[in-house]
Amino acid sequence: MDVDSFIQHYRPEWERLEQACAKGSRGLAKRTGPEIDDLVRLYLRTSSHLAEVRTRYRDPRLEAYLNRVVGVAHSALYGSKARSWRQFIKLFGPRYREAARRTLPFILVAAAIMVLVSGVVEVWVAGSREAQAGLLPPFARDAVQRAGGHRPDLGVAPAGLSAFIFLNNVRVALLSFLTGLALGIGSIYFVAQNGLLLGTLAGAYQAAGKAGIFWPLILPHGLLELTAICIAAGAGLRMGWSLIEPGDRTRGQSLVAEARDAVFVMVGVVPAFAVAALIEGFITPSGINHALSITLGVVVAVIYVVLLFAPLQRRKRPAPLLPPGGGDPLPVTTSPAT
Repeated sequence: MDVDSFIQHYRPEWERLEQACAKGSRGLAKRTGPEIDDLVRLYLRTSSHLAEVRTRYRDPRLEAYLNRVVGVAHSALYGSKARSWRQFIKLFGPRYREAARRTLPFILVAAAIMVLVSGVVEVWVAGSREAQAGLLPPFARDAVQRAGGHRPDLGVAPAGLSAFIFLNNVRVALLSFLTGLALGIGSIYFVAQNGLLLGTLAGAYQAAGKAGIFWPLILPHGLLELTAICIAAGAGLRMGWSLIEPGDRTRGQSLVAEARDAVFVMVGVVPAFAVAALIEGFITPSGINHALSITLGVVVAVIYVVLLFAPLQRRKRPAPLLPPGGGDPLPVTTSPAT
């Protein structure tokens, strides 16, 4: 095939690719997945044509043209930073909220387990010296004895402390999520373990008459942190339940279908842990008023929950005008100028 026949044969593909990608990522935003796949195939074919022109035909004008078409297509398909940000916001906007709301029943189960365990253990430890002696680890007893109205100096810079807390919380959330594959038992275990630790410490501080010290240390970051852990555990429970009750699907099909949402929900809690770690690392040790720090923790946690689970208000389209006796909508007309 000579160069003229080559151009005549493939020019329609090149022009179609060039026209589709001329407006960059904005021009591709409304295209469907199959259409994008077709454009990617066209881009790969045109790239191979460019390589063939360089090695076989050595036509500078054709090479320059194809090089431009390939560059425009690559930028539209792969290289748009603005498009990436829009996709990121879209991904963790309505789509994430929908996935979180579908997981809400399992999240509520995880939260109920944590609240129940922590509440029962707190009352037990606060009123039983035997429980205090049997459940409290040495570091907890020392912390209660040394508490003096403010967070003790741990000898760690706030930034380092935030990083440590963040990594630890992500680890706990991952364990709560991944162990949900064991029919949800692992998720329940880690949620109950968190509730046990919280209730034990709360009961010990209460028994020592220092509950007023404990809660200002815990609530500013803990409300958001524990909410995120319950969300991760709820995602794990959702995967476990898909194996227990697969419905009319096989267990493998059920797990794959539910895991898509569950993994999405799990990844989305990471920013919440980052915010909680910043609060615990910088706000709690700063010595600000306890009421103010607790209020901050409550507000942040409420905003997080509302953003995830409050129903979206969609704009209602105005109803079409109907004639008095019913029938088809009246067309909208404009009066002629007089």
